[in-house]
Amino acid sequence: MYHLKKGLNIPISGSPEGTVSDSTKISHVGILGPDYIGMKPTMMVEIGDEVKIGSALFEDKKNPGVFFTSPAGGLIKSINRGEKRRFISIEIEIAEQEDQVEILNNDNEILRNLSKYGVINNFRTRPFNKTPKPSDIPDDIFVNICDTNPLSVDPYIYLRHEIDLFNRSLIKLKEIFNCNIHVCYQNNDFNNFVDGINYYNFNGPHPAGLSGTHIHFIKPVDINSKCWYTDGQGILSFGDFTLNNKIRTSKYVSIGGPSIIEPKIVKARIGSDCRELVAGNLKDNSRLISGSVLNGYEITDSLTFLGFYHNQISAISDEVPDTFLNWLMPGSKLHSKLGAFISSWIKPDEFEFNTALNGSNRGIVPVAAYEEVMPLNIMSLQLLKSIVVKDIENAIKLGVLELAPEDLSLCSYVCPSKYDYCSILDENLELIYKELQ
Repeated sequence: MYHLKKGLNIPISGSPEGTVSDSTKISHVGILGPDYIGMKPTMMVEIGDEVKIGSALFEDKKNPGVFFTSPAGGLIKSINRGEKRRFISIEIEIAEQEDQVEILNNDNEILRNLSKYGVINNFRTRPFNKTPKPSDIPDDIFVNICDTNPLSVDPYIYLRHEIDLFNRSLIKLKEIFNCNIHVCYQNNDFNNFVDGINYYNFNGPHPAGLSGTHIHFIKPVDINSKCWYTDGQGILSFGDFTLNNKIRTSKYVSIGGPSIIEPKIVKARIGSDCRELVAGNLKDNSRLISGSVLNGYEITDSLTFLGFYHNQISAISDEVPDTFLNWLMPGSKLHSKLGAFISSWIKPDEFEFNTALNGSNRGIVPVAAYEEVMPLNIMSLQLLKSIVVKDIENAIKLGVLELAPEDLSLCSYVCPSKYDYCSILDENLELIYKELQ
């Protein structure tokens, strides 16, 4: 058992209960370009084309052989691009009657089919947080059935409903890749162990539930590591494909936050339109977020779909009250890791967060909070300074290759200088990746 003491649970109100319900009917789904780090698409469809579940929509120009397939049967409604024609999203209008492409898996074809039908995208690499190359065989695969993000739910709550498929999928994963499989869980009731699979219990405050934390303590990565990671829902998708010859079209999603009227867990379409998922359940003047409030992205007109790697939708107030002499107020309703407010002593159970930054940008302040929220054996302040100035040589020595953006989200939260270390880390990892090509 790994019991972590460093970290921070953000006491935000609006967490969903532990029962699962079906979502409302969704009319549109989509695939988002920003979900896939460094991906450049070669389009294989146009607006107005009819597609089936599993039809190839585009191929990664930088990772040939990796295809991205449709999560629904229907009509290509739009292909959205941003500045310099950067791919943002592709939108599909779901048909009344959906068909799936025919899938024939056999021992000779199954590895190629994982890339051909987009199933390989459920896995990401460490280092660099990218989709694996079709020819790669990992030495280790980490499966995460923990979640300590704010407003998240324990994955075992919904995974237990499909535990047989989950276990058979682990066996198939071991059979295909013949590598070490590490399953990390947090629920003490989890006891569905499979021979030949390594199991680890993690508990403690966030980020105890992140894959980066698990990998760091079990088998840290370096530039030569061949490590993949996924979550429980990724394993279910892998199992449905390899065992049942079908593309999984649904996932479990928690919907919560101070601006959600009725927090809940739903079984929703992969790539659902988030606005449809929360229709009638969202307060006015709210910011809707795909993923965690710490490292998700805001739902906008072109980024309106549930992220491929996101298992939650969060909503917080976009109204920032203008309080007279706010900087002199005791802050009984404000949360801070630095002990700047009276709330550090009265300790409310939950806070109603909004989108206010509560300050302006300034130089990095060397506060102890960075070390207090970072359970990894990394010199946090020195690493943060290195990535801000893009000193990639020093950043590598300090352990930057072990990290993905989500691993630094708490550093952004406690930072009095208002730096977004998640996006800064992304830029540094991309620089290092290009240097190695």
